[in-house]
Amino acid sequence: MKTLVLCVDRDDDLGVKAGIAGPVIGRQENLEAAQKLGLADPEDVDTNSILSGISLYDDLVKKGVVAEIATITGDSHVGFQSDLILTKQLENVLELIKPDRAILVSDGQEDEYIYPVVSSRIKIDSVKRVRVRQSESLEGFYYLLVKGLKDARIRTKWILPLSLVLIIYGSLSLIPKVIIFQEKMGENLDLVPSIGLSIILLVLGAYFIWWAFDLGRKARRIAGAMRQGSLAIPFALVSVMLFIVGIFLGLDSASAYSSTLLPGERSYGVLVVLFIQAAVWPLVFAILSYETGKALMWFLQQGKIKWSYILAIISVFATGFIVQGVADAVDFFLGHAEFDTLFVYAEIITGIMVAMFGAVLYSSLRGERSSQAEAVAETTPEAADEQ
Repeated sequence: MKTLVLCVDRDDDLGVKAGIAGPVIGRQENLEAAQKLGLADPEDVDTNSILSGISLYDDLVKKGVVAEIATITGDSHVGFQSDLILTKQLENVLELIKPDRAILVSDGQEDEYIYPVVSSRIKIDSVKRVRVRQSESLEGFYYLLVKGLKDARIRTKWILPLSLVLIIYGSLSLIPKVIIFQEKMGENLDLVPSIGLSIILLVLGAYFIWWAFDLGRKARRIAGAMRQGSLAIPFALVSVMLFIVGIFLGLDSASAYSSTLLPGERSYGVLVVLFIQAAVWPLVFAILSYETGKALMWFLQQGKIKWSYILAIISVFATGFIVQGVADAVDFFLGHAEFDTLFVYAEIITGIMVAMFGAVLYSSLRGERSSQAEAVAETTPEAADEQ
């Protein structure tokens, strides 16, 4: 009795990707087909299906079973057309090999639609389901997730918001606890676990940003520029110092307020607002210093202005005004300080106007670049005709 190991490629990946027409009959022929398909698309599951069929065929031969292996292919338009082609190829295979029974090797539910067609023409002893990483729901999700996170655009789009949430929440929960812990050193040891949790959130958020933007590679590039000498280095150092100054000013402002009140009179909201009010502009100028250094280096190297740096500076200014205005408004509504409401509105409106100016500038620059590109596209064929 002869057993047929039958592999099914319903969507004809063998033909589309490897240029191999079905049916493929014989161990060596199937092995070569799997190799070509694997080289054409290493992630195609049909490669695993054919290799699994070959492995099953070898096991049968070792046990003394008279066997043969064949792969039938359908069409990229999965449905009636592909199943009709599969049926014709199956009949050709059965006529050439004349098996008594078959083992169907499948890589998914889609290929098993052919089961009734095969079973109506030959007895099927077993169906071997090939399970690979892509076809398992949990492992497939993990595989796609890891693959997607290797893409820098996807990584920054999804990881950045998560990291900002972790950093903001960690900071807002850490600042009041640190201030209270400093005031009565050793008396508030019950705050240590919650402080540790806040620090973990901050570190995790910082790590996500470090990883998402590949800051390790950029740090190595900056270190190389420092060894070779670069005008951007002083701006980067000023940026780091301003960042540190901003953090210390924020903590000092919040601590000074907290020290004047009794523990029951403290408002964590006021502590956070005071920290933001004192730290926002040093942090803004820290970013401005860094962006200015990059813009200057680009101008010296390329001899022209890179407008994306200018737009970044405008956006940072707008964010600074808006954050300052919102912090002052919250401080006013909490009843901690008295502000002229017109002044608060002016801060927020100024930030919005600066942001709108940046958006209009970006739109006009993009339109100008598009017009230039169209002009080049129109003149290029004419120049070619003249030549």
